[in-house]
Amino acid sequence: MRMVRIGIDVGGTFTDAVAIDDRTHELIGQAKTPTTHSAREGVALGIVLALRQLMEAHEITPEQVRFIAHGTTQATNALLEGDVAQVGIIAAGSGVEGMRARSETVIADVELAPGRFLKSRSVFLDSDALISGLDAAIADLRESGTQVFVAAAPFSVDDPSQEREIMERARAAGFPAVGTHELTKLYGLRMRTRTAVVNASILPRMVETADRTASSVRETGITAPLMVMRCDGGVMTVDEMRQRPILTVLSGPAAGVAGALLYEKISRGIFLEVGGTSADLSAVRDGRGMVDYAEVGGHKTYVSSLDVRTVGVAGGSMLRFDAKLKRIADVGPRSAHIAGLPTRSSAILPS
Repeated sequence: MRMVRIGIDVGGTFTDAVAIDDRTHELIGQAKTPTTHSAREGVALGIVLALRQLMEAHEITPEQVRFIAHGTTQATNALLEGDVAQVGIIAAGSGVEGMRARSETVIADVELAPGRFLKSRSVFLDSDALISGLDAAIADLRESGTQVFVAAAPFSVDDPSQEREIMERARAAGFPAVGTHELTKLYGLRMRTRTAVVNASILPRMVETADRTASSVRETGITAPLMVMRCDGGVMTVDEMRQRPILTVLSGPAAGVAGALLYEKISRGIFLEVGGTSADLSAVRDGRGMVDYAEVGGHKTYVSSLDVRTVGVAGGSMLRFDAKLKRIADVGPRSAHIAGLPTRSSAILPS
């Protein structure tokens, strides 16, 4: 029986599905459908439509699917367009290291798009008062609009017990929570906290997407584990994505570069990908994609990814017109689908 591998790419404008022969890696077929942002099922509906179209057109049965993975720009687009959750940071420490932790866990607002910021607020608790002060800290941050929590403590990569206590209490109060030790084993509390804040800001949206996507794929009868493309070119399980969605930032461009390396045998060159929401530029050298720490809003994180330069200007970008100057004032990063406009639109909005 012929076995196949299926890949799905969820972009801001279109969702694409492709099937290749598991043994020869030859292309079997492909399908395309508009990304379903406004559907009750979210983008998961577009994944199912593209998947069913692909399987029906090329007579692929669920039993033949040996591997299925999807790359997504959802995390990238959320950051480009500033569609993120407000983050509450609870830090703990004592002595000299506690004094440093108090300042290093205060993360300034990160401008993601003009006038749109990733906002966070920090509360510091002395280690001796951690247990007794947690409920009040959580309540205080909840009142300020916090939607998801980050736990931060010095040297938590060696001893994560304090961060785990904070996370457990936040989850018991009904909030998603992540710890800095879950994202990297590198020291440097400020950068570790910043990475966790970015991860937390997209966590609610990405968890919802992951749940719906996994459920929708199962409804097609496919039993192969659903994998998600990472920003460094590897893959991870959906369960890991639910905790560390930041690893999917730039996963779409990573998949494109991986495909170019596999099929075009490129050893050196520039890779340019223009989608509906963003345009991505990366380099291939000595047959490998360049890897660096990812940047968000001009700030480095502890997430290794392809060294991709992304701008929020692409095929679906909205134009802003300056009525006084009678000229286009700016393009992007908002896309037409965010405003409920058709994919092909000549609408010019007042500034």
